[in-house]
Amino acid sequence: MIILGIDPGLAHTGWGIVETRGALCRARAYGCVTTRASEPIDQRLGRIFSEICRAIETYHPTQLAIEKIFFGENTRSALATAQARGAAIVACSQAGLEVGEYTPMQIKQAVVGTGAADKHQVIYMVRTVLALDHDPHPDHAADALAAAVCHANLNRTKELSRRAAGDQMREAELAQRALEREQARLVTAAATAANVARMRDEERNRRSAS
Repeated sequence: MIILGIDPGLAHTGWGIVETRGALCRARAYGCVTTRASEPIDQRLGRIFSEICRAIETYHPTQLAIEKIFFGENTRSALATAQARGAAIVACSQAGLEVGEYTPMQIKQAVVGTGAADKHQVIYMVRTVLALDHDPHPDHAADALAAAVCHANLNRTKELSRRAAGDQMREAELAQRALEREQARLVTAAATAANVARMRDEERNRRSAS
């Protein structure tokens, strides 16, 4: 599975491509789309859209992992991030990617093991999990890779849960079939015993009559 992770932002939109094979998770590429505040908004969003489209065309991901927006005190910044996020999602939607959305806390929890992890801990774990020989840079690209790793980890957990549930269902079906076979055997044994007893009674009656 090839996953495109995105850390959206109007000034900086980080992206990262992660490929998974079983439990193995490796980075194929990453980067950051940068726009300037002096540029018109349509050009900035257009560049984000185009660069994400280019990454999709180059690496052919099938899944998207993107950060949800946290609407804190800075509403203006959140709205700008929402615009960038929308441009990125449209690019992914046109390519038919399956979308996974995660809060920063969910990403930290899945990558580091705690939602209270700081940026350095996230970068360290991303580097470790992806077996990189360097810290991914800039931070926006590292966050995008973290989102992709989060998506991979959660998908693997879901798959393991589905397999476990499937195993339980198969075990239940086997147990039910075994019970039905045993019940059928007991019924057959009872019927056979009844026939034998009837035949003995008939034989005894014939002897008495003669």
